Amino acid sequence: MNLYQEADWAASGAYPSVVREPYLMGTGVVSGDEASVRPISPPHSHPEAMLAWCYRGAVAVHLQDAVLGLTPGQGVWVPAGVPHTARHERDSVGCYTYVPDAALQASLTDVTRVVVPRAVQEMLLHLGVNDMDTALRIRIQSVLIEMLQVSSPEVVEQWGDVPLPGDERVRTLVETVLADPGEGRTARELFAAHGLHERTVLRVFNSEVGMNFRQWRTGVRMSYAARLITDGTPIGAAAHRSGYATTSAFSAAFKERFGVSPRQHVTRVRSDSAQRSYWR
Repeated sequence: MNLYQEADWAASGAYPSVVREPYLMGTGVVSGDEASVRPISPPHSHPEAMLAWCYRGAVAVHLQDAVLGLTPGQGVWVPAGVPHTARHERDSVGCYTYVPDAALQASLTDVTRVVVPRAVQEMLLHLGVNDMDTALRIRIQSVLIEMLQVSSPEVVEQWGDVPLPGDERVRTLVETVLADPGEGRTARELFAAHGLHERTVLRVFNSEVGMNFRQWRTGVRMSYAARLITDGTPIGAAAHRSGYATTSAFSAAFKERFGVSPRQHVTRVRSDSAQRSYWR
């Protein structure tokens, strides 16, 4: 997992516009491959607002201070000028829709989670590969933009974001945990392996992410596990891959984090109209 250093984020470049007048948006599609363990590009920004959304598998959007995990039907708006990159799990498909500020229904100043309904996903992809009358295309784009800026109130409650400390002293420690959330070493063993004193780690995490290392690591594991079970991994296998020796211990931690059991989480996700068509 390459998180990039603070200097890399500070030096992030601005990509040119991908939307040409008179059109209101453009969408790019990226598939995960053998290189999916690496971000798809260095940190960068766009002159337009960007909606990153997941069509298949799992996509992680990296900001300087957070990692936002996306599964099918989930999207996140990134305002114009905000540096970011992304990583795709193998065999996943992530999509990136760019909208100039002037075309937005409401100004976008904050990173915002949204649901991307399946019908909207298919129309965005349809617009990308099919010709049509310019006036018709613009009318469709306008409606889609309005739909994409409607957020669901339960979105933030259901999706767990992972905040990242910016202190360079813990950078390699953070990389290690994110690269393999279920890795079996204890916290103290990890600290020793990275030449870190426990009190130093405690101060950094408490001051920069508002929790201790063990709480943060559990959050990483739970977000990872939620993506696994949503994508069809059996709960027992997800528990093991997330670092839990028993399914019961995993289920208890999952419910404490998300307020529902793993099975209830899968049922709720699969009943969501944005994702329902992924399970036939």
